[in-house]
Amino acid sequence: MALTCDHLQYRLSQFEFEALFCQDLGWQKLDADRLRTLSTVVQSEANQIDLVLGAEANPSQGVILVRGPIQNIMAPRTFHQWLDQFISRYADPLVVWLDAANQRSLWCWLGGTSDMPYWRTNCIIQGQSCRDWATRLLSLKGKGQGQEGRFKDCFNRFEFSVVPNLQPGFHQSWQGLVQSLDRIPQIDQRQHYAMTILCRLIAATALQVWGYLGGDEWYLHNQFGQSQQRGRDQFFQSVLQPLWQQGLTLPPEERPQPVQQLLGPLPFLPTGPFSPNPLDLQWGHLSIPDAAFEPVLTWLGDWVTGANGHFLDALLSLGEQWVNGRGDTALTTPEPILEALCDRTLSATLLDRAADITGQTYGSRDHLLMAIDPPHAGKLLEELGQLTVLDPACGSGKFLVAALQHLTNLTHTLKAITALEEQGKVPSWVKLGTSGTSRPLASHASDTLPIFRHLLTHCLYGVDLLAPAVAWARLLLFLQMVEQADCPRDLAGLPDLTLNILVGNSLIGLVRVEAERFDRVPGKGKKSAKVSALDGDKSLQGNLLQPLLADGYQGVLAERQVRMEHYLSQTRLLAEAGSVPAYAQADFFRDRIQELNQIAQDKLTHLLWQECSQQSGIRVQHQDAAGCRQYRLLALDDVEALTPFHWGFYFHHLLDRQGGFDVILGHFPAGAVEPTETEFVDRHQDLLRHKNVARSTFLHNRKRVLAIDGDLSQAWCDYRSTFSFPNQYFRRSNHYSYSTQTNRPGNSGRLYWSRLFLERSLQLLRPGGYCGLVLDSFWPQANSAALRQWLQSQTQVGAVVDISNYGKIWPTLSSRITLSLLWLKGQGTTELSPYRSYSRASQSLPPRALGHLLQGLIDLAE
Repeated sequence: MALTCDHLQYRLSQFEFEALFCQDLGWQKLDADRLRTLSTVVQSEANQIDLVLGAEANPSQGVILVRGPIQNIMAPRTFHQWLDQFISRYADPLVVWLDAANQRSLWCWLGGTSDMPYWRTNCIIQGQSCRDWATRLLSLKGKGQGQEGRFKDCFNRFEFSVVPNLQPGFHQSWQGLVQSLDRIPQIDQRQHYAMTILCRLIAATALQVWGYLGGDEWYLHNQFGQSQQRGRDQFFQSVLQPLWQQGLTLPPEERPQPVQQLLGPLPFLPTGPFSPNPLDLQWGHLSIPDAAFEPVLTWLGDWVTGANGHFLDALLSLGEQWVNGRGDTALTTPEPILEALCDRTLSATLLDRAADITGQTYGSRDHLLMAIDPPHAGKLLEELGQLTVLDPACGSGKFLVAALQHLTNLTHTLKAITALEEQGKVPSWVKLGTSGTSRPLASHASDTLPIFRHLLTHCLYGVDLLAPAVAWARLLLFLQMVEQADCPRDLAGLPDLTLNILVGNSLIGLVRVEAERFDRVPGKGKKSAKVSALDGDKSLQGNLLQPLLADGYQGVLAERQVRMEHYLSQTRLLAEAGSVPAYAQADFFRDRIQELNQIAQDKLTHLLWQECSQQSGIRVQHQDAAGCRQYRLLALDDVEALTPFHWGFYFHHLLDRQGGFDVILGHFPAGAVEPTETEFVDRHQDLLRHKNVARSTFLHNRKRVLAIDGDLSQAWCDYRSTFSFPNQYFRRSNHYSYSTQTNRPGNSGRLYWSRLFLERSLQLLRPGGYCGLVLDSFWPQANSAALRQWLQSQTQVGAVVDISNYGKIWPTLSSRITLSLLWLKGQGTTELSPYRSYSRASQSLPPRALGHLLQGLIDLAE
């Protein structure tokens, strides 16, 4: 009988490791001499090596099962240095520690590359459902016994690097869609709608791979071929638009019969990338030629077949490359850094909560999971379910996905530890999901999907100014959930990510809202909040909304909160039974939430305009083509154009009740707050095309091009003037007192995006919360003295680590790149200098020490 994932999952849950490796995976026991030789590594009477397995065709790989207390587990760096002794016997070892009670195990293996290895760990508890881990083990069976790097390939799932051909194909696909939408006048809307269409095509491809589109793994490609047989340039209007307007987003009973015959059986997805948005209403009627979809479908085929089974993981780095470089070679956050920042924030928060609950100190996440008792594990799960994580510059969503995976793994392990005791109490959000229903979900969906629902509804938040990037981030998180679904019915209850992953300017907006000032601002247009609350079908509202008719700020907040809760409860009904009436009510309340949001957004932006123009005295500077500077009063349109994000309204329940977010994770934008040729080219593609000026020509010969063409020169002046208001806002606002201080007289030095984001993050962090960030190098610079001193006086800076790529630590990245890693606790002071700097070219870091550097980042012992 063929080996299955369910069978391996059973072996893992029963801790039948010898049978798993020998009988199922075909490994061999080593002789007694090798066993005695490896036993000298343990060097402890309390430990013993139970089993050593090897592959006859590849002696560099081996599995070592060790029983007893783990050496130095409270000191991760010492523990991993001790593990290094196994590398002298095996180049690619897998060390599995078993506790004396045979209830908990710690799996240790190597990550990274051959010259930069580091130890990775995973805790597995007896009785735990480990489908993902079983899937990785199953892939061992399909490998040849002599293949190098087998454990690394199978276990390091999220170290998957982008297939080289995917990035150009992705960029070509997106640009082709952008160009096909040339009837949309604004380039930003054109790019946003093109990304919306591309995200829907990617989501549909994932659905077809998982068998949800009539079991046809090439559904889109086959539909495209059939559409071309019916006629040219009909694919978008005759297939794609019905697919996500009348197919996937409607229950089967309400789909038109011709649509059902054309598209076949489809799942019901009321939320997600297929949901209608304002761009659909405005531009969905446009026709798009089939030629625009041919490169997309080719790329989608390469994506699925070329990613070697890790096609979702490929999207993580692909999206980050696109957001950071917009088609050029761009930085992606290396996996060790991402792992380190999650550990220094999410795990560190959990260790603090565990210390409060148990009265004991734990040296690491592994120490906690191997030592905490079941009753305390259940209490810790309650704390974990209330954790709030924010990425204020979420971009492609890679950090949010990492946080989701990290928190999910911790949840599974703590749940299994709680279950070791028969009377162990598991919190309802873990046991039942957010629906609060006892309906059992089938197979692995019951383990992970409810956890994802809760985390993505109550714990994870993201904001970004770039609307296409937000669409991509929502897509990644959506696909993470779909991957965990067990049947089409589970897809109907997926949460609406538009409530947590939002578009807006994180740096400009009101962090605190004064209710009295809000109440004095007149409503925009004829409809007030009171009138708006009475719109719609009264039968759907019932008596629930009748008391919430006040125009005041507190009334708007209360009404929004009730509508949010009612909307979430309606979407949970879909998770219970997939009932049809609930989705219509949920849509109603979602529309009312958006209406309230717009009312509040208009008023708050008006308040911000008054604050900037009247209190701060900001005027807009404009320089014409002749070089003459002109000034004018700040207009409301200037403020609205920057898409301010008003934290005090959207997250008032977190900022007012608990003082901010528990954890802030992010990779902040690089560079100075100043006009750049690259951004100008992105904004003025149409003008450059009309003037027959190539992108590369403008980037390398800007001054000459502007001197020749007056229209381009005027456009450049207009573009530069857009930086006048934000520059003055940052310098005059009391929100950025330290990141705007420079060593130049008159405070006229450059401003840097990452430093502004750092200061904003600390305003949003609760006292005692944790920050883990990737940003531009700033600590050693003279013009960051004020920011540096403020951080040391107000926070506990764990480390600031500059990693230069001058010596090509990461060969695919530019040698000019320097990553600065920062982690801190938002309370206390920093006594000693936390700064460290590393480069492969540095004498203090020889090539063989690179692995220790990366290990140090994960151990956080530098």
